[in-house]
Amino acid sequence: MNHPSTSAAGRNRNLDLLRASAILMVVLGHLMVQSPILLPGLRRITDYGQSGVDLFFVLSGWLIGGLYWREQRARGSVVMLRFWVRRWLRTIPPYLVALAIASLGAYVLRRQAFDFHYLLFIQNYYETIEDYFTASWSLCVEEHFYLLAPLLFLALRGGTGRRGTIACLLLLVLASPVLRLVEYPNLKYPFAYTYTASHLRMDGLVAGCLLSFLASEAPGGFSLLSRFAPFALPVLFALLIASDRAGGMLHYVLTGSIMALFFSAILLVAVSCREISSALAIISGPIALSSYSVYLTHAWGLTLGRVTAGYTAVPATYFLVAVTAIALLGAGFYLLIERPSIRFRDASWPGMARGSVTPMGTAPVRS
Repeated sequence: MNHPSTSAAGRNRNLDLLRASAILMVVLGHLMVQSPILLPGLRRITDYGQSGVDLFFVLSGWLIGGLYWREQRARGSVVMLRFWVRRWLRTIPPYLVALAIASLGAYVLRRQAFDFHYLLFIQNYYETIEDYFTASWSLCVEEHFYLLAPLLFLALRGGTGRRGTIACLLLLVLASPVLRLVEYPNLKYPFAYTYTASHLRMDGLVAGCLLSFLASEAPGGFSLLSRFAPFALPVLFALLIASDRAGGMLHYVLTGSIMALFFSAILLVAVSCREISSALAIISGPIALSSYSVYLTHAWGLTLGRVTAGYTAVPATYFLVAVTAIALLGAGFYLLIERPSIRFRDASWPGMARGSVTPMGTAPVRS
């Protein structure tokens, strides 16, 4: 099996390509949802862009698991507080700035009071999520996972062997569809808790963690899955189409799990093949680097596009203004907010040495 090399910056170009693809899927999906021009034929395709969040979940599970298992192997133990603080300093400061801006806008435009529950990351359990920061639901899922996953890893490390850990993680992958089956009679609006609650959306995160555990602790099993993954992709894609067309209970219960398996197979292919060319990395790298900032701010660009289209009475200007604004806002937010936050984190709570990699030789996603 050919393992990818790692760039000088310690980043895996293939994983950057996946991260860039995920944010482009999300932005395209939301761009078409907000479009003042009705394009129903195109919408049937672009609506699948919402699944970019599921790809992010798999990548986040791979990240958090890879960081944990790598530190465990290198140091013999993981200092939980340090592990949490590094995660929180990486994700929460940009979130708080974006929340403050979104909340200020909601107050100025609609006199909408600030909701302090957003500081606790529990809005994904609301009956409906406030439309001024809708994208935050997925950040809640990830923050809950970042909090609980290390505790789970610690318990598994102390109470089970390698096979026991794999078995427990497999059971957790199955937990979300079972819980969705239980929840189905209460199914409500598209952005009710029945779609956004953390315990109902853990499939991809746990699947990513399982893959990271296999890469670190069971490389033979990881290699076997990597060889099988390309053949599984068309089967999983067909199951996704079938689940989507089935609708109803089958769609609600199974689509998230199939999506998690589909993107897990893509991840396996990505970390097992040669890295993409430098030319493609020049494009995908900056998009991946700023993907979190783009996710936090892209709704503002969509709003600017709609306002401009309405003001000029030229609907097509929506796309030009929205895409331009999304790119500029995402880049600006990364340079002014996210990157300084990362540098502060690395200066105050340094990570492991750059040379530490997984036994498979694959670079972890950005920490």
